[in-house]
Amino acid sequence: MASQHPPRVRPILTVGVTGHRRLTVESLEPLKRSIEIILRELAHDARSVAADHLDVFETPDPQLTLLSGLAMGADQIGAAVALEQGWSLDAVLPFAVEEYAHDFAGETADNFRRLLAQTRHSWSVPSTREQGDQAYALSGQVTAAQSDLIIAVWDGDEARGPGGTAEVVDYAIRRGVPVIWLPADGVSAASILWAGFDHLSPCLLDRHGAPRRPCDGPQLRELVTRLLAPPPAPEQKASLATYLAERQHLWRVRPEYPFLLILTGTRAVTRYQPRVRPYAEAAEADWRAFRASKAASAPEAQAGLDQLQDAFGWSDALANHYSQTYRGGLVFNYSAAALSVLLALTGLLAPGAKVWLLLSELAVLAALIGNTAQGTRANWHRRWLDYRYLAERLRPLRSLRLLGAATPGFNLNPAGAAKWSDWYAQALWRQLGPPAALASTAQVADLAEQVALHELDSQIAYNRANAERMHHLDHSLHRVGTALFYGAVLVGIFSLIGYTLHIEIISSWSKMLTVLSAGLPTIGAALFGIRGQGDFAAAAGRSEATAERLEALAHRLRSRPIDLPMAARAAEDFAATMLDDLDEWHVSYRHRKLAIPA
Repeated sequence: MASQHPPRVRPILTVGVTGHRRLTVESLEPLKRSIEIILRELAHDARSVAADHLDVFETPDPQLTLLSGLAMGADQIGAAVALEQGWSLDAVLPFAVEEYAHDFAGETADNFRRLLAQTRHSWSVPSTREQGDQAYALSGQVTAAQSDLIIAVWDGDEARGPGGTAEVVDYAIRRGVPVIWLPADGVSAASILWAGFDHLSPCLLDRHGAPRRPCDGPQLRELVTRLLAPPPAPEQKASLATYLAERQHLWRVRPEYPFLLILTGTRAVTRYQPRVRPYAEAAEADWRAFRASKAASAPEAQAGLDQLQDAFGWSDALANHYSQTYRGGLVFNYSAAALSVLLALTGLLAPGAKVWLLLSELAVLAALIGNTAQGTRANWHRRWLDYRYLAERLRPLRSLRLLGAATPGFNLNPAGAAKWSDWYAQALWRQLGPPAALASTAQVADLAEQVALHELDSQIAYNRANAERMHHLDHSLHRVGTALFYGAVLVGIFSLIGYTLHIEIISSWSKMLTVLSAGLPTIGAALFGIRGQGDFAAAAGRSEATAERLEALAHRLRSRPIDLPMAARAAEDFAATMLDDLDEWHVSYRHRKLAIPA
């Protein structure tokens, strides 16, 4: 049965662990106790956040997961403690299991096999032994990409090679992932390194420059709250509540904007459909080809993709609804304003109908004011912007997750998830299943092709078509509006000649000429008002520029040879390009609220 409202999200916290393999015997028990305390505190804080926000979470019980490489030392200690405390265990391995098993001997080999058997999911980086330490470095990057925060058991020294603990710590900090630093001696005080404490951009930071706080109860509580809780600003809370209470709108009740497209020749009349497909059905059709691909059709990926598809279907359809509602209201307002002037002018031609014309004019003005008031009260403009932003935020998540080493960049914003739409998208990102199983570079290349095909090609085609559509609409409104002003000039010249030369027939048509000289520029002004408020020319330019950037990224994804880091960075650049386009679009439209035409 289709859901009646947009889906709420599950509270999920994933903690990665990294650290030295060789630890002193004296440090083992203190480190284990420290990890026990930290995980217990994190679990308590996550439950508190979930319980305090049941209006947005679907359950008060958070899903707690520890992500480990299962290497000897810190990885195995963290994994064992997490299982003891009831956490789920996922594993990211630098090689296939059979190859990675050669890293262990004796007790550590037994521990590896025992812990691996208790994992919920395990994922091997597509690397070979010939790649050496680079494989360990990549597994550390994947751990950072899939974690909300990292526990690092580290002595504070420089990395002893690629993939060393210090390198993983630096990488996590640059990606905006908080790092809980447990000194490897088991005695020194733990601390938290995170750019978010001081609202700094993390990209240029490292372990030396990142803001540092003591790892105590209050700091951990603040950390978990800022990671999991929705934005506290009242307007953001209200907007999130409004979204979660939305219902499906299956009829297009505002035909003004589609009719404008038809009248200008921008859209064929046969394309207008007053009935909208149910949201789940439309999303299923939109995502069918992507989900038929080998990587996306893996059983373990289905649950997370189901939830993401459902959420995307709601946000995309609601964005379309409020876009047409707002744009319909915009066209109506300018049309009604012009019509009210024409009704007043018509009184010159039909003085006997002046009362009815006045009543009609008042009715049109009342409808204009009522339309504006309803649009303001219902926030058509804000809901359109918010829901379109959310839909395009959600779209690339499916491919980014399958690549494993890629992230949507939520943690790169110095302000954190200040917008409810970013918070909601990040919560859905956490719900996605494990990455695609990539056993070789050939499979990475195949997945890169699927990302290019299902993500970039479709967006390139959309942006090209939208650029052409917006350019045509803008040009048509400009051409017709200009013609109406030129027509008013010709009427004025014709009248002036007639009055100057005392041409009787022109004098007899003086009232009609007055109506035309005032009415034509009124209609022209309305068309130019729609054109200016709609910003169609700038929309065409943005779509064209976005299509060009996406074509370059599609070329990168299709270049061969390609490895996982290259594919992940190209996919991240795709998501960043879409986000840049969204930000430009949002800046352009955020002050174009529905208003009474001046």
